Amino acid sequence: MFAYIVYGILYLIINFFRLIGWWRWSITGIENLPPREQGGMILVMNHINWVDIPAVGALLPFRYRLSWLAKIEIFANPIAGWFFRTMHVIPIRRGKRDLAALDAATDALRNGAVLLIFPEGHRSRNGILQPGRGGAIRLAMQAGVPIVPMAITGTEHGFRGTLLRKPVHITIGEPYRVDPLPNNRIPADVMERLTTEMMVKIASMLPPDQRGPYAALVETATPSQ
Repeated sequence: MFAYIVYGILYLIINFFRLIGWWRWSITGIENLPPREQGGMILVMNHINWVDIPAVGALLPFRYRLSWLAKIEIFANPIAGWFFRTMHVIPIRRGKRDLAALDAATDALRNGAVLLIFPEGHRSRNGILQPGRGGAIRLAMQAGVPIVPMAITGTEHGFRGTLLRKPVHITIGEPYRVDPLPNNRIPADVMERLTTEMMVKIASMLPPDQRGPYAALVETATPSQ
């Protein structure tokens, strides 16, 4: 209940500033979100600035209230740790295969969570897409949930940019599923292919100069007019 109240208060505050036209945050593609009653899902999105998190949390419909993974260091303070766990944040040790965190995330997805993952693993700060990692692929396969690719632009200006009324936009792409493999074991070449496919879906929704190492692949995958 506490999590719903806090999330709801933040949701109302942010959307108040949007409704009066001060914060120029917008979103398209909401119709691509899988119906909430179908269960859990993984949202994968590029990561530019910490503003990405409140932006996506406020712009999605409230029934798609988010859970996400965060580095374990932010849980070091007991009060902060209690708050983040209450808000459905799952701690993970970055740079390691944290099986406990992966199991917790899989259970949450099977129980209907909407899990936000930044597959780049860190903020780009300049808005240019960085190489992706395959954790979302593994989780989607284990939990049997769809992946929803998303792209955000405009947060390279940080919160100061929001105060200066610089636009922030989120685009939601079409959901897709990854086929399960025997024992959920993913050969390295298959993981690389699936991760690249996921990142190309994100890159295709970004401006050409922000697609990073996936720019040429987007052009190859886009039919000529």
